[in-house]
Amino acid sequence: MVFKLKPREDKFFVFFNELAEAVCDAADILLEFSKTAQDARGKLELLTQMEERGDQTLSLLMKQINSSFIAPFDREDILLLSRELNNILDHIQGSMEKFVLYKATRPKEPEYIMKLIAVLNTATQEIKSAVNKLPELKTRHDEIVISCEKIRSYEHEGDYLYRAGIALLFEKTENVVEIIKWKEIYEHLETTLDYCENVSNIIKGITVKYV
Repeated sequence: MVFKLKPREDKFFVFFNELAEAVCDAADILLEFSKTAQDARGKLELLTQMEERGDQTLSLLMKQINSSFIAPFDREDILLLSRELNNILDHIQGSMEKFVLYKATRPKEPEYIMKLIAVLNTATQEIKSAVNKLPELKTRHDEIVISCEKIRSYEHEGDYLYRAGIALLFEKTENVVEIIKWKEIYEHLETTLDYCENVSNIIKGITVKYV
């Protein structure tokens, strides 16, 4: 590694990694539910606990940044990245919450909803990979940028799946209530992928600014 982290710098990367790990684990739980459609309430409880831990991590990070004179990036970049990571976690929990509130297991045509959740899961794995490389930004710059481009491509794929899924929903579903609840779930998942793209843009901006 080209540069050494000062002790007070290192803590911020620990926070980033904790949030990225939580995001990835939460997406795994949502993906498992999409495949089995079982134990929705149990999975929601797990995700709610993870969301609360994410909020705690964000709170600790903000305290650290307010008391630290040494930080790896500008405070604004640190706050933006941590908040957007936490937003992904919040929205994954929110998606699971909608499954439970609406008593939704699978739509009549489940192909697109399942693919959308799978793409979200893949995007979170790429986020985790990019975040884990941030301490070695100067030597792994190109790898981080590639991860950011992949995340953007997953968001674009998610847009297509969202539009195709909504179109099929209106075409194949006669029950208006079913249309409303699945449309909301689709929208929430698509918004979650938007937050993933936000994270990729922030990380890419950091690579430009600090290399």
